[in-house]
Amino acid sequence: GRISAVENKSAVGKSAAGSPVSEAAMSVVACLVYLTVGPTLILVNRHILKEVGFNFPMALSGLGLVGASLSSVVLMKVCRVVEPRQSHLITPRFVLLNLAPIGAAMSATLACGNAVYLFLPVGFIQMLKAFTPTVTLLMLCLLRIEMPSPLVSLTVVGMCAGTAAATLGAAELNVMGLLIMLASETAEALRLVLTQKLLQNNNFGVVEGQLYMAPISFLWLACASALVEMPRAVSSQAWRVPYTQPWPFVLSVALGALVNYCAAAVIKLTNSVTLKVLSTARNAALVLVSAWALGEDISRLEMAGYTISLGSFALYNYFRINNL
Repeated sequence: GRISAVENKSAVGKSAAGSPVSEAAMSVVACLVYLTVGPTLILVNRHILKEVGFNFPMALSGLGLVGASLSSVVLMKVCRVVEPRQSHLITPRFVLLNLAPIGAAMSATLACGNAVYLFLPVGFIQMLKAFTPTVTLLMLCLLRIEMPSPLVSLTVVGMCAGTAAATLGAAELNVMGLLIMLASETAEALRLVLTQKLLQNNNFGVVEGQLYMAPISFLWLACASALVEMPRAVSSQAWRVPYTQPWPFVLSVALGALVNYCAAAVIKLTNSVTLKVLSTARNAALVLVSAWALGEDISRLEMAGYTISLGSFALYNYFRINNL
């Protein structure tokens, strides 16, 4: 039979046939899988970048998009287990206005995210990254895609402020670095918000969304990688590495595809801000658990900041669940 449970909003509680309980359960499952698979992919990609020696982050990020593209084609065009529902919307104008900007924003996020390390120290970059949920929230409001309540907005700001305070340290301010970081966070927020618009407002399913988003995003990334990374890859013959050590790359393709699906499911079932606050809360929890279980050193400022961040995360979920 055709898989339509995730592809149709009615199957996740958006229609009268669904229930708030089933929608909440699916949201929790999507969030848990995302929180599990995401760090695993990070470890695999870090192994490829450091141990394997394939130091080309844009090309590496494109592997997950290749996996998502191929798997969505197999599911929808070959096996036909997922039914297309919004294919009538796909016109050149729709692609130009809705899909191409998502790919461009992803490329800009990675390009700026890599370049900023040339201008700012790592600790300061992490502090600035903590404000990505706030930028995403502002983008949602500016584009009038969603208007969060004042209480939800305050918890997002509280989470960002807590994380920023915990990572606050001596930093050499660099105007160019700050501008590049601002561009990176703006591009990331724009990508997430436009993805939310595609999945929720235009009612694309998770797999159907990847069928159209992933290939276009990959093309943007491939162009950026060709300009920035290919000359170095050719001169060092790094393109031979995947042939000599294929399995880490195969794992990166599979995990990357799963991360793309999980991220899309979280955005569809909740919103784009939730996707970012999940990562922020996960990082804060890891620091606190490491300090408690492994005895790692943590300053009082870090303890207070991450505690505020987790407390804000708990309130964020409470306010969203109760529509406050």
